[in-house]
Amino acid sequence: MKRRYPLEALKSVRRSAVDGQVRQVAERAAATAEAQGAERSARRRREDEEAAARGQRQAEQARVEEGAARVADLQAQAGFELAEQQRLERLRRRELESAEAARAAAAQERAARDALARAEAEARAVERHRDAWRADREREAELEVEDGAADGWAARHFGPGRRA
Repeated sequence: MKRRYPLEALKSVRRSAVDGQVRQVAERAAATAEAQGAERSARRRREDEEAAARGQRQAEQARVEEGAARVADLQAQAGFELAEQQRLERLRRRELESAEAARAAAAQERAARDALARAEAEARAVERHRDAWRADREREAELEVEDGAADGWAARHFGPGRRA
């Protein structure tokens, strides 16, 4: 009778845990990539807006230096610059929030990868135990065969009707 590995259910549970962790790592990696993309996008938008504001300020400065600006134009420009600074500050905050979200997503991905490594180690431990258990069963079977052969030899050589 062939004996069944007693921890087969544990082996299945550990392998299922590894599969679940693989899915979790994939989800976390996708979330990290998405968060990093949002961070890059926020940075690009802020940089573009800053460049546009610089260009606007330089054009207005050139008008002032040429003497083509009136007092009303200067007042309008001051209001525009104040609104532009507020808008740029909102963009900077959004960029910082995106960077923080990307760092958090990366930390979650690292945690998921660590959990996957632990799950794989636990699954490998059960598999190594199963392999050792099977090797022990094979050795036991070989010893039984050897004992049977030795008993048969002894019976033929030292059995009834044989003299020692």
